[in-house]
Amino acid sequence: MEKPSKKTFKNMEERKDETMKEFLENDAYFVDFFNAYFFNGEKVLKPENCEELDSEMNDANMDLEKHVDVIRKYNDGNVYSAFIIENQSRVDYSMVVRAATYEFVAYERMLKKSKKNKVKEKLPMVHILVFYTGERPWNAARQLSELVEVDERFKSYFNDYKMNLIEITGNTSYNFNEEDVYNLFYICRSIYDQSIYEGKANDFGLVKSSVLKVVKTLTDVEWLDLKELEEKEEIEMCEAEKRWLEVKSKEWEAEGIRKGIEQGIELNQFEVYQTMLEKGFSVKAIASIFSVSEESIKKLLMKA
Repeated sequence: MEKPSKKTFKNMEERKDETMKEFLENDAYFVDFFNAYFFNGEKVLKPENCEELDSEMNDANMDLEKHVDVIRKYNDGNVYSAFIIENQSRVDYSMVVRAATYEFVAYERMLKKSKKNKVKEKLPMVHILVFYTGERPWNAARQLSELVEVDERFKSYFNDYKMNLIEITGNTSYNFNEEDVYNLFYICRSIYDQSIYEGKANDFGLVKSSVLKVVKTLTDVEWLDLKELEEKEEIEMCEAEKRWLEVKSKEWEAEGIRKGIEQGIELNQFEVYQTMLEKGFSVKAIASIFSVSEESIKKLLMKA
C-alpha cells in the first residue's frame, strides 16, 4: 500500500482538526468536555453562559501569530473564566509549550483590553484543554519539567507548567453528559482498541450521522459508508458494521481468500485470518466474527 505524501498527510490532519473544530463550536458539546475533565461529569458549566471570543492569538511584541481552535468566555456569576480547547490529531512533542504560550497570550490580550477600557477588575482564569484524537498513545510531555533539564539548584524557582490533556486512547473514563460527545469519544476508542469488532457496536445503538461523519474523518474506518451517512439522520451501529463485514466477506471470497472455509480447508482459513490480522483485526475480534475459539485460530496460525 502506497504511503500518503507529506502534502496529503498534512491535508488529512488539517481536515481532522477542522472537523473537530466545527463539532466543538456547539457550546453544549464544548462545556461537556470541561465538565467531564474538571468536574467528573457534574454539570457545573452550562452552555448558555458561554460567550464567543476571537480565536486569533496575535501578539506583535512576542512575534507571535497563533490560532486556537475554540475559545469561550464564561460567566455565570460564580465561575468567571476563559476556556480553550486545542485539538490534536497527532502527537506533538512541543504541545506543552504551545499550550502554555496560548494560555499566557490569552492573559496578555485580556490585560491589554482591560487597560484600554481602564477596568481595574482582576482577569478571568484561562483554562486550556488539549483534546488528542489520534490512535497512537500520547507519549509526549504533559508538563514542562519533562522537556527541561531542571538544575536542582534552581528547582524551587522553576515554574512547572502542567498541560490538561484528554485523549481517546488509554483507559481513562470520562463522564460525558451529551450523548453525541459520548458516542464520538467512545466509538472512536472502541475502533482504536478493536472492541467494536467484539460486540461493542451494540452498546451505541442509533447514532447521529453527523457524529459518525466526525468518527469517519478521525478514524477513516472502512465500514462507515459516507453515502449512507448523507442519506440518513441516524445509523444503527451494529447494522453498519454487519453490512461492511458481509461486503468484505464477498470481496475476500471473490479474491479466492475465503474460498473453502466452510469445507474446513485450513490453508484458506489461514489466509483469511492472516489477511484480517494484517488489516488490524485482533485474534479476539476474528474469533467473534467467525464464531470460532481464539485458541483454534492461534493453533492454525502457529501450524502454518
